[in-house]
Amino acid sequence: MRQNTNQHQPLPLFTASICSLIQLDRSSDTPLYQQISDKIREAILSGQLAEGIRLPTERALASALQVNRTTVMNAYNQLAADGLVEGHVGRGTLVKRNQFNYLDDNYDENGPSWLFGLPTTEREILGPDARMLSELASVGDDIISLAAGTPAIELLPAEMLNAIFAEGLVRARQSALGYCPVEGLLSLRRDIAMHMRNRGVAVDAQHILILSGSTQGIGLVGRFLLNPGDEVVVEVPTYLGAIQTFRALGARVIGVPTDSDGMRVDLLETILARHRPRLIYTLPTFQNPTGVVMSPERRRRLLLLARRYQT
Repeated sequence: MRQNTNQHQPLPLFTASICSLIQLDRSSDTPLYQQISDKIREAILSGQLAEGIRLPTERALASALQVNRTTVMNAYNQLAADGLVEGHVGRGTLVKRNQFNYLDDNYDENGPSWLFGLPTTEREILGPDARMLSELASVGDDIISLAAGTPAIELLPAEMLNAIFAEGLVRARQSALGYCPVEGLLSLRRDIAMHMRNRGVAVDAQHILILSGSTQGIGLVGRFLLNPGDEVVVEVPTYLGAIQTFRALGARVIGVPTDSDGMRVDLLETILARHRPRLIYTLPTFQNPTGVVMSPERRRRLLLLARRYQT
């Protein structure tokens, strides 16, 4: 357990007063950064923290609350995104002018969470699993996150990318500053189609749809193929975002174990015969999160089973 070396030193008066507003429940499912953000938000909206008040530094508040500095940073970032505070170089984080002065004296600062206004399926996608991962993601500056397939930012050729972006902006002129076609840039779709044709896939630009990420693609496919109550087979383990999306669409998720060659298709056949699922979700190449590549023999077997059971 990390020790707080300042626990016996008196806190500055203002930091202590801020801490008195923030009572953390470390047994709660709500991430600590969210608890901090919520308490400061309530204090701003209720007038306890007036415009221009400078909040404690991230390091000072983290030390006082005995949390990681990243946790406080995430809380401040969320408040800034909501327009309640703003950071100034050399001046710290300041409370902005209260734009919510329409609230009267009867304002209930402990009102119900907005999550309860969502349908049940929408609340599930923001459920305990997502909150747990959010809390784990704020463990500290010295932790390298492997949660996403992103490169190390410090290793990217920043100057080269800046030059490419600048050149692209000059070439595209006004078109780069407007809305993009819903299906994605035609030039990009043409290049992707050519790349796929070179790999033996017969497609044209009209068959390509540019998405914001894999989760959006899973959601589109799920809404097209699934009805509430349908069953979906997934690998165990698999991408958490896919499970949350399928459940939000009302589907029942069935897991199939994996090994060093990918999905256990020998076990899959029993499941297909018993449940007749609507969809099989698999990541045969560099599976998420294991990185396993499914063997060619299992790929052929998987296709045969899908055809046999019309899945």
